[in-house]
Amino acid sequence: MFLKADLSGVKVGLGESVKVIGAINLSPESFYKDSVAKSPEEALRIAEKMVEQGASIIDIGGMSTAPYLNTYVSEEEEIRRVVPAIKRIKDLGVPISIDTKRYEVALRAVEAGASIVNDVSGLSDDRMADLVSSMDLSLIMGAFGRPESSNPLKEIRRFISEGLRRAYGIKEDRIVVDPLIGFFRQQDKPWYIWDSEVLRGLSSLLIMGRPICVSVSRKSFIGKIAGEEDPRRRLPGSIAATAIAVYNGASVVRTHDVWETVQAVKIAEFMRKNIEVYKKDIEAYLMPVGMKEEDFEDLYLRIGAHPYGAREVASKSETRVLYIRGVSNPVAIVIKQEMLASGGDAAVPASTIVFGQERVDLVIAGNMKQLRRLAEKMELNAKEGKNLSKEFLSVKEAISSLMSR
Repeated sequence: MFLKADLSGVKVGLGESVKVIGAINLSPESFYKDSVAKSPEEALRIAEKMVEQGASIIDIGGMSTAPYLNTYVSEEEEIRRVVPAIKRIKDLGVPISIDTKRYEVALRAVEAGASIVNDVSGLSDDRMADLVSSMDLSLIMGAFGRPESSNPLKEIRRFISEGLRRAYGIKEDRIVVDPLIGFFRQQDKPWYIWDSEVLRGLSSLLIMGRPICVSVSRKSFIGKIAGEEDPRRRLPGSIAATAIAVYNGASVVRTHDVWETVQAVKIAEFMRKNIEVYKKDIEAYLMPVGMKEEDFEDLYLRIGAHPYGAREVASKSETRVLYIRGVSNPVAIVIKQEMLASGGDAAVPASTIVFGQERVDLVIAGNMKQLRRLAEKMELNAKEGKNLSKEFLSVKEAISSLMSR
């Protein structure tokens, strides 16, 4: 099912409201100390409040996964922390997810009442996929891996693809993916820039066909950007980041602060433009605005296109609109002609074909391939343009600069 999933009875994705997961930590090592429940009884009280405030799922974790902290505990200790809490919470009427990458912990948690596995390691343990499939569980799968480039979205899509291959045997409609905000700190690009780029371009992950779960609650990238070292002071930033994630396509949000998050989710969801769907004899989906050439290339490769063909078609897929001001009439006319010749277009003032050297504004619309061709043509015109050479080069530099962003 494209972009639809069932998390232990909770429907998420296309056509469904955005769901909120309430996160309860049983790990004193957690980066956010106020989120830690000190006993199963306290975990139950927190869970009851979260459900009352609108949480559709409760997520229980017994070992912090913050990559910048020394949070290791033994398997036995992780089990000791989570199992009693799950047993106390299981009768609340909402599904419980176990936040772990360890098979034995997941198994014991499921036996205690959990029905969703939240694995930030992307099924690094083969037995985890077998557990989920054999017991007909649901899965939140982290897009985990070692980055090979500084392109966050391309790397995240690669990790999702690899994880989905490891998920062989698990029903597709039981899988939601998580881009793991906050986990990628060992690369050239600073982690807070990496995380920001993922949230900004989140809609490009929708081409993977799985609903997206995002967890940004109180995380360090918010602290870095907002200048707040104390996680207790990061709620406003968390709400802003959550709203951005939902607006850009998240179907599930994991949070420590349910009431505030539910309200932010409702506003962002109301404002966003959903993927448009046609279903009758066939299925058709209008993909999100804002996808880049490399995003389209991954989409074409995903359906089995030849790599060369994927690159060629991708170069024609990303449409850009450039607004250029103060161009002389002759240059504007040349731009219009060159864009028409390549299959694109340019809007120029009606007066352009009448008047001489006055300066005008114009709007250029074309795909990346057409705009690259226009930049090349501007450079060629500069060689023959005499008194217009400098202006042709300025237009070429402007187009080249804007296309690279």
